[in-house]
Amino acid sequence: MPFAAIGFASVVSLMPGVYLFRMTSGLVQIAGGSHTTVQLMGATLSDGMTAIIIILAMSFGLIVPKMLIDRLYDR
Repeated sequence: MPFAAIGFASVVSLMPGVYLFRMTSGLVQIAGGSHTTVQLMGATLSDGMTAIIIILAMSFGLIVPKMLIDRLYDR
């Protein structure tokens, strides 16, 4: 397998992973109860929503072209 394929796959998983890590860090800080602010809760929610949107976009980016190609070649 070419190195580019392995490198690309590992970097793509980091895209939502950074936001999930930041969201988890925020949840741990909120659960700890120290210095819980509106900004912390907003940033935690924002990071979680960003991760979900990235995962959905990546899923649609893989599924929709596959469905279109299958539909075009089934005729």
